[in-house]
Amino acid sequence: MKRVIYALVFVFLVSCNTEKPSAFPLEALNEQFLTIDESPTTFKGILEKNKGKKMMIEVCASWCSECISGIPTVKKLKAENPDVVFIFLSIDKTIPQWKKGIERFFNIEGQHYFLPTALKGGFASSLGIKDIPSYMVVNELGIVSLASATEPGDPRIAAALKE
Repeated sequence: MKRVIYALVFVFLVSCNTEKPSAFPLEALNEQFLTIDESPTTFKGILEKNKGKKMMIEVCASWCSECISGIPTVKKLKAENPDVVFIFLSIDKTIPQWKKGIERFFNIEGQHYFLPTALKGGFASSLGIKDIPSYMVVNELGIVSLASATEPGDPRIAAALKE
């Protein structure tokens, strides 16, 4: 009888894990981004470009003091995880602000994209991103292994990068 109860509790706890979606919703995959050279791409295109690689994704902006103060921690994570692709999705208000922010603050090697709809589009709403910074880790299979971390020093990020 105890085994049945433990099994039911385990199934209940696993099924209630809302922080770990198994796949990206279509609204997120179809969201339009701009590359550094201002070419359009979709989030699906960004994922396909990095297929088979572990990715750490940060949603940020150059006007966000928490984003800027987290840069040393993100750089440390990058140094400790050289095989991980670091992707920065900016919600800056304009393209010039975004590009200036990359040079001035986010001078981190990685892939930088501009999200014109900021937190108002399908990407943020379908993933439950309400504020920045927001961090997620995507494994080599394209599955989210950690969603919605708000601090770069969150130990769950380092653990997900090591999985």
